[in-house]
Amino acid sequence: MLIPPPPHKPVMRTAALLSALLILPLHAQETKPADPAKPSSIEIIEVQGKRLALVRLIPSAADFQAFQRDVEQIGNERKDAALTKQLLDAALTTPEKEARQRQLDAKMQKLVASNTSMNKAYGFDLTRQYVVVPTKLGVYQLLTDDEYVKLAASADFKKESVIDADGGKKLQAKGSVTGAVEVETFQLQVRVIAETKQRLQQLLDLQPKLTKAEDKKKVEEAIQRGQKDVNEAEAAFAAAQKYPFNEKLATQIAEAKLYVLLSDEENKQVDKAVSEQKDKEAKK
Repeated sequence: MLIPPPPHKPVMRTAALLSALLILPLHAQETKPADPAKPSSIEIIEVQGKRLALVRLIPSAADFQAFQRDVEQIGNERKDAALTKQLLDAALTTPEKEARQRQLDAKMQKLVASNTSMNKAYGFDLTRQYVVVPTKLGVYQLLTDDEYVKLAASADFKKESVIDADGGKKLQAKGSVTGAVEVETFQLQVRVIAETKQRLQQLLDLQPKLTKAEDKKKVEEAIQRGQKDVNEAEAAFAAAQKYPFNEKLATQIAEAKLYVLLSDEENKQVDKAVSEQKDKEAKK
């Protein structure tokens, strides 16, 4: 459902800025910032009975990394200001209170400025609650030094197929996953594989510690079932993704949507817009 976007004005209240919640995944990497794409209308979704409105499409991995870095920075500024507020509240003497108040004023001024910049860049405000929905993943495989040397020496090597990772490591592109549902499915498949392998490993670790034949037999049967679960999970992954799962796979968010939780007043505006739209359609 698409409706015209209402004007958004940031609210600058000290208490709200210090206590607002952020609901964000943590995948920050160093990168140059870029202006994110701005949707021409607002997309409304419902999550667990709550309405959220799209405020920004973050269209690339570099843009998402810049956004995450900016969110981390303003989050640290908020924590710093909150700590100073606690010290002010605990101050006993007038000179200490005055010194702490000056510190808090300076940090709040910086926090408000950062919040204004975030609002201009992303439609982001510390006084609001947000959800980030990844809509595209880049899938990569971690290369050893020897693997990279061999790959780079091959005749069909494409430089753009390999990206740099932290610690001087190299990642080779395996493919991508596009669509919010598809990304969630991919992540679920990886999680299932990881959990089944973890359970299997726990059984394998337990096996040599057992002394009773009956216990050994039970664990051996559980190991066989566990191995079957791992094989089935990996087969399901390979069938869906068109390449086999391996432990060296890594992902990078290549596109995401930033949604804001609607206030009661904004929900009323949405209801009114939907009602008016239905009335127009009924009169056609």
